Amino acid sequence: MANDGLRELQQKKREESIERVKWAIQYLHDLEGQNCRITAVKLVDISGLSRAALYKPHLRSLWDENWAISQKESKIQQEIDHHHKDKEKLQIEISLLDRRIQKSELEISRLTKALNNEKARSSVYRQDFEEMKERHQKLLHHNLRILRKLHLHGVDTSDLNMEDTD
Repeated sequence: MANDGLRELQQKKREESIERVKWAIQYLHDLEGQNCRITAVKLVDISGLSRAALYKPHLRSLWDENWAISQKESKIQQEIDHHHKDKEKLQIEISLLDRRIQKSELEISRLTKALNNEKARSSVYRQDFEEMKERHQKLLHHNLRILRKLHLHGVDTSDLNMEDTD
């Protein structure tokens, strides 16, 4: 791609800047001692980089320890805040899911009661059906016996229509 060459050039410049700042820091340590105060003004003079370049994050973290620490603390605080927000979202989601579970449990309870009622009703209907079936069978048997007796006595039953008995 056309931007690959540009990226490589930018990366090369960045690495050169990092090397210049590291060299300037080492030079100051050698010149003034390990506990010397490193400032942007000193680094500008030694490295030849501009102040604007020195204050870019990838270079500032090399020479400004307080800034690097505050950046780390800021990043940690942001992560903590992000985790708190995530935690709050998850707690809200948990409470919503708990409510849905409670509603579902109530619905299950209601449906279980309705099912038990229908089973009891079905059992009663089945018993009623069996009783009616037995009663109708007895009536049918009784009617058949009467028809046989009538037939034996010579009574004509052909004009009796069984369908008109409704």
